[in-house]
Amino acid sequence: MTDQERKERILTKLRNIVFLLLGITVVFISIASIVSNTAFGNIVSNALWIVLALILIVQAFISIYQSFRPLASKAKIFLLTDWATILLGILLGNCAYLMKNNLWLIIGIAIFIAGCIPIKDKK
Repeated sequence: MTDQERKERILTKLRNIVFLLLGITVVFISIASIVSNTAFGNIVSNALWIVLALILIVQAFISIYQSFRPLASKAKIFLLTDWATILLGILLGNCAYLMKNNLWLIIGIAIFIAGCIPIKDKK
């Protein structure tokens, strides 16, 4: 793997992390806003935000799926574990934020950061 390919993989992973973090967070906040204010205009505007966030999430999952193709089976398992850790941290952090539970929020952030730390690639 050349340095250019490695850089492209890292940038793609960062883009996917940002897309997932932004998309999932917007979905959670929009749902909380709909629950707290049931006015028709609020529901419509938040539904639009949810649709836009789902587009980001689907784009990230398509890109993640494509990143699995060129890898061997052992590398796929490591990458899947990596993405599962990142998703768990994002979901746990968002749930804890909505429940106003600071302990679980800190745990979710720690899990998210642990999932984002790259494992050193062999040259």
